[in-house]
Amino acid sequence: MTIKHCRSAALQSKWIAPLFVLTLLSPWFMPCHAADVEITQAQRVVTVDESGRTTTHMTLKINLSTEAALQSFSQYPIDYNAELQTVSVDAAETIHADGAHVFANLQSAVFDRAAPVTVTAPQFSAMHLRIVAFPAVTKGDTVLLSYTVTDLDTLFPGKFTDLEAYPPTSDFRDASVTLDTPADMTVNIDAPGMQAQQDTLQGGRHVRVYHYHTASSGPVAPQANALAWTDVGPYFVATNFRDYAEIGQAYHARSGEQDVPSAAVQELADSLTEGVTDRREQATRLYDWVSRNVRYVGVYIGAGPVVPRSADVVLSGRYGDCKDHVTLFAALLKAKDIESHSVLVNSGNGYRLPNAPDFYLFSHTITWLPEFKLFADTTAGFAPFGTLTFDTSDKPALDTATGAILHTPPQKAANSRSSLDYALNIDHDGDAYVTAHAELSGQVSIGPRRTISQLPRTRIEYEMLRRSGLTGALHVTSTDPGELEAPFTWSLSGKLDQLAIMPGPAAFAIPRMPGFDSIQGFAETVLRQMNSPLDAACSGTELREHYVVEIPGNAKILAIPSGISMDSGEISYHSSYQQHDNTVEIDRVLERRLTSNICSGAKLAEWAGIASAISKDLKRQVLYK
Repeated sequence: MTIKHCRSAALQSKWIAPLFVLTLLSPWFMPCHAADVEITQAQRVVTVDESGRTTTHMTLKINLSTEAALQSFSQYPIDYNAELQTVSVDAAETIHADGAHVFANLQSAVFDRAAPVTVTAPQFSAMHLRIVAFPAVTKGDTVLLSYTVTDLDTLFPGKFTDLEAYPPTSDFRDASVTLDTPADMTVNIDAPGMQAQQDTLQGGRHVRVYHYHTASSGPVAPQANALAWTDVGPYFVATNFRDYAEIGQAYHARSGEQDVPSAAVQELADSLTEGVTDRREQATRLYDWVSRNVRYVGVYIGAGPVVPRSADVVLSGRYGDCKDHVTLFAALLKAKDIESHSVLVNSGNGYRLPNAPDFYLFSHTITWLPEFKLFADTTAGFAPFGTLTFDTSDKPALDTATGAILHTPPQKAANSRSSLDYALNIDHDGDAYVTAHAELSGQVSIGPRRTISQLPRTRIEYEMLRRSGLTGALHVTSTDPGELEAPFTWSLSGKLDQLAIMPGPAAFAIPRMPGFDSIQGFAETVLRQMNSPLDAACSGTELREHYVVEIPGNAKILAIPSGISMDSGEISYHSSYQQHDNTVEIDRVLERRLTSNICSGAKLAEWAGIASAISKDLKRQVLYK
């Protein structure tokens, strides 16, 4: 069971996870260390009726051994869809270390509120939180909560899916799932890491019980960039979907004929492609228009999580969520006789699909264009045609038109490259006048395009200095972030304080320079996370950094470092240093020929040697007097 407080800020309810991620900013959604919390009981009983509606009864018993745990669990939120579910809090109490029980007043200690979302990705939904405040909680106490969530309807007629994950970073002493379904209902179950304890047929019902407890070695430490709990830990999935193809069919059936081109859609498609006969160029122009002109707003009322609005409505309003974007783009393509399919993917850290088909792991919709054999996502806003964000790359993708499981390409040099050129002129006081020019193509350009488009330049300049640990003053310019079919370039000029000690004798190394990505970041990540127990996400952008550093004329360069050249499987790094009078020219290139966005701790350990060599190379100094 996923203890909400120990999750990252992304909470995905079964009713709202499909096709968007609800980001909660509540204070109780703070990370807590596994050693702080002992889940002595996590009992989940799921009863399914003939129509696929579920009634879920949950009992939680949590021992709070530290102040951090006390702060996280003195109140507990239950997420639900106020239109499609009801929630009842059956019992809540605090059990003191001496055995005394303090019962919560279920009239005055239970609060209801709409679930907050981020303003940068506005959503309107029926999602609510029912918050239980435990009474008189102190360190060392145990809190006990029992509640019931009842479905009023199903997203797909007659279908249910139940998913519960048990993060390996949490300490579960006794966790169980009881699934009670009609005896004649065919159910697929996938429960890796759990033990089947009961499987009985009685009175027209089929009851199955699964159990889990954390190994005697204890929970693993929290890890940055770890994959989704369904990728790395025990979980329970049950559904009466036959396979993923049936999920695709069900989604396709609910989306209906919303992408039929109206007269307005046809007129727009014709005007955007006027004089263009190349079909890929036509698709590119239609993609660019939707990316630029339809803002992201999610409306998840009723069946909104799975049913898009019509293309004509989206065009008229110029806003919509991922499904709406896909629908309008599909209608424009259809107006030019270009085939496209809606494709479901996970836009978080989920890279693997359970063996039992689970609709709720799909949190995003993108477009597949079979004629060009590429994926497209207009909601990214700043992604060139055929380029996906990192979050949607290297993911299984369910083609709702055919039921086939496709796979989006991983991030690699072929679709993500960064080239940076810096010129540093160090004056007599050790300050440096800097100019820089960067050219970014593919995935690595998406974030900088968005940042430069949406943030004030003064904020960008401040953040560049802060993140590089430097002081000074910068001025940043760029090409149009919305020109998606050309590489994105940005430039900066300014002054950096005390980059070197003048006069010498002394030495300087090139620090992490202002920018959006760096070779140093790769080395630090590998050395920090190697031998981590959980698989994690890792990027594959090719990075090139070039520096020309000039010191004052009255100074003299005494020695420069030697370059290195190393290869380690998918990773190679090359550097060179050249002196021209009082100028040093430095080249560094990191190539990552990755075939997957997933890196295990063992894989990072294989790269430890090259990462250590890179880290040392970045610290090498130019000696002068």
